[in-house]
Amino acid sequence: MSEIIKHNNDKDRIIEKPFKARARLLPQLGDMLIKSEDVAFLELIKNSYDADADEVKVLMEKITSPKEGIIIIEDNGVGMDLDLILNVWLELASDFKTKQVKDSLPTLKGRLPIGEKGIGRLGVHKLGNKIELITKKLNSKEVHVNIDWREFEKGGYLEDVPVKVIEKHTPEHFLNGNKGTYIAITDFQEKTKWTRGKFRDILRTVTSFTSPFEETNESFKPTIEILDNPEWKEDIITWEDVKDYSIIQFEIEISGEEITKFHYKYEPYSVFEKAKERTIKYGEFKDENGNLKFFDDKLVSANKTVLEDTKKAEPIDVSGLGTIKFKGYIFNLEAFVIKDTVSDKKGLKSYLSESSGVKVYRGTEPNENNEASFVRVYNYGEPGNDWLGLNLKRVNFSSSISNNLIVGGVFLDRESTKELQEKTDRQGFIEDENYKNFRDAINHSVSVIDIFRRADVKALRDLYGPKGGEEPVISSINKLRTLVNEKIKSDKPLNIALNKYINDIESSYNTIQSQLIKTASAGLSLGIVLHEIEKVIGELLHIIKNEDSNNVAELIKRLNKLVKGYAEIFKKSNRNNIDVKDVIEDALFSVEFRLRAHEVEVIKEYEKSKANINLAKGLIEGVLINLIDNSIYWLEIAKKEHKTISQKKIFINIEETEKNIHLIIADNGTGFLLSKDEIIQPFVTGKKSGMGLGLHIANEIMLSHKGKLDFPDFRDYTVPEEFKKGAIISLIFPK
Repeated sequence: MSEIIKHNNDKDRIIEKPFKARARLLPQLGDMLIKSEDVAFLELIKNSYDADADEVKVLMEKITSPKEGIIIIEDNGVGMDLDLILNVWLELASDFKTKQVKDSLPTLKGRLPIGEKGIGRLGVHKLGNKIELITKKLNSKEVHVNIDWREFEKGGYLEDVPVKVIEKHTPEHFLNGNKGTYIAITDFQEKTKWTRGKFRDILRTVTSFTSPFEETNESFKPTIEILDNPEWKEDIITWEDVKDYSIIQFEIEISGEEITKFHYKYEPYSVFEKAKERTIKYGEFKDENGNLKFFDDKLVSANKTVLEDTKKAEPIDVSGLGTIKFKGYIFNLEAFVIKDTVSDKKGLKSYLSESSGVKVYRGTEPNENNEASFVRVYNYGEPGNDWLGLNLKRVNFSSSISNNLIVGGVFLDRESTKELQEKTDRQGFIEDENYKNFRDAINHSVSVIDIFRRADVKALRDLYGPKGGEEPVISSINKLRTLVNEKIKSDKPLNIALNKYINDIESSYNTIQSQLIKTASAGLSLGIVLHEIEKVIGELLHIIKNEDSNNVAELIKRLNKLVKGYAEIFKKSNRNNIDVKDVIEDALFSVEFRLRAHEVEVIKEYEKSKANINLAKGLIEGVLINLIDNSIYWLEIAKKEHKTISQKKIFINIEETEKNIHLIIADNGTGFLLSKDEIIQPFVTGKKSGMGLGLHIANEIMLSHKGKLDFPDFRDYTVPEEFKKGAIISLIFPK
C-alpha cells in the first residue's frame, strides 16, 4: 500500500502511510525471541510435535566448524503444501496455531500445539545463516524453500528480499508416498561455539520429550546423532535409563470409595546390598512389623492424616468417575544415592525438571492391536503446574515427596468421566465438586505411597547416607545455652543476664548469615571470624562444665561484642579486567607448599587460554584456594582411608562458549557426598571438622559476578577419564 495524501476543509495535509519493515528485522527478532541454541532446537522439536510426527531425527556433523558444519532436522509429521508455505509459514504472526488452541482443535493424534506461534522459523537463524527446507503433505507435491539470512542483513526492506519457493513436479526427497519436513542448516553463526557441554545440554532437552507411558498416544520419539563425535553422547541418559533409575514403581486403581488395586515396588540400586527390596500389594498396607493398616482400603480426604480413624473422616466419593488408574515412577536424587550409580546426573535432573509431575490422560483402553488411545489433558503435570500441591506439602512436612521426584500418569475412561468437564480453552477440568473429589482421591493415593516411600528412604539413608551436614556455630550456641541453664541455676540474675547475652549472640550470628547471603562479598575472611567465635564458645563450654563460673559472664560479654563487631564487616571488592590464567597461577602459588606437602599433582590444561574476565581478583583467587584446599582434603581421604587412588591429582582448564568462560577444577578423589543444594548452604559441611563455608561463599561470590558455581557431569567438559569419579566444579563467568 502506497501513501495516501488528503486535504481536509481546513486545507490541512493528511498523509496515511503504513509501516515499512527493514529486512534485518527478521533476524533481529529471531535473536531477541530465541535466547540460545538450546531454545532454537526446542522450538523446532516442538514444531515437529505439533505436526503429529512420531519421529524426529537430528543429525549433526562438523559443528565445531562454522563453514563446514551441518545440522539436519527431519520428521515424519504431516508436512506442508504450497498453500501452507505461502500463506502460513511465510506470513509473520499468522494466527494458524493460535486458532488451533483457541478453538481447541487437536491434531489427528489428539495434540494441541505447544510450539510458540512463528518463533521456530525465526529461531533457525540462531543456528545458521543458510536454511534449506523440504516438506511434503500426503497426496500433495513436495515444496522446497531456501533462505539465506545474510540477504536480510544488507539493508533493504523486507518486501525487497524474496524467498525462493519451488513446488516440485516430482518429489526428490520424500519418496514412495512418504511425508514430513526436512530442514538443513549450514553456514553457522561465527559467534556460536559448539562444545561437548552445549551439545549434551541440547541432547538432554530433546530426550525430555519422550513419554514414559505406553498407554498414551504420545509416541513422539526425537533422537539426535553427532556423526563425527559420537563419544559426546556417552553416558547421556534416555527415558529407558530414567525409568531404570527410579527406585519405586507403583500402580493403583480407584473405584467408588475404595482403592481396588495397589501395587508398590521398591527396588534400591544393586550397589546397596544391605537395602532390602520389597513389594506391597492390595490388602498388604502394612510394614514388616504390622504397624500400618490402611482402613479396609477406604479413601479418606487428603487433608486428613492417613492414620486417622475412618469413622471420623468423610470418605471421598468418586463413584461417578468409573475406574481411575494411577501409575508412575519415583526417584531419589540424594547425592549419596546417585553419586556412583547414575552416569549422567545432570541429564537425570534435567529430565525430571522438564518431565516430572503427575500428568492426566483421558481416553479408552488399548484395543486388541494394543494401539494407544489415551490423550493428554493439559496442563496437568507441565513444568510449574503442581496441581496436587506436592511442593506445598513439602514446605510443611519436609520429608514428603516433592513434585520433581515423581513421574506419574492418571488414566481416565472417557465414557465414565463425563462428569469431569474440560474448560473451554482445554486447559484442565472445571474445578467443581467432581474435580475436587478426583484431585483428593489422587492426592490421598500419593500420601499412601509416600508412607512406604519415606520408610524405605530413611532405611537407605541410615545404612548408606552421610551423617549429614552440621551447623557448628548454632549447635555450639545451643550447647552453651543448655549448660548455662544446667550449671548456673542458683544465681538467677546471672542466669537471666547470660541468657540475654546468648540470645544477642545468636541474633548477631543470624545477622552475619543474612549479610553473607545478601552481599556475596565477604570473602574467606568470614571463616576466620567464625573460627574465633568457635574458639570462645569452646572455652566457655569448658569453663562451665568444670563449674568455674567466675569468668563465664566476662567471656560471654566478650563473645557478644566479637560477634556484633563482625556483623558489619562486609564490603565489596573492586573489579578489573584480568587474565584468568593469572588468577589461577596466583592461587596455585598460594597453595604451592600444601600441594607439595600432600604430593598432589596439578594438571594445567589452561595454559594456552587467552580468556579475560572483569572480576574481583582477590575474591576469585580466594574461591580457587578454597576449592583446591577442599580437593587436597578429599584426595587425602581417598588415598589413605578409602584407598581408591594411588596418585592424587587436580585438573584445571578453561573452556569458552559464545557467552561464557568456564573455569573447570576437577580432582580424582571421592566426589561429593552431599547434594548440590546441601553443600552450597552456609555452615553445612560433609567434613568431620570444618565451618561449612567454602562452597557457599564461592557460590555467593559467583552470583555477585553474575556467574554461576556449577557441579557438572564428567562428560560435560573435556576432562581426562581418571577424574570420572572425583569432584568436578565449574566457575561460569559471563563474557
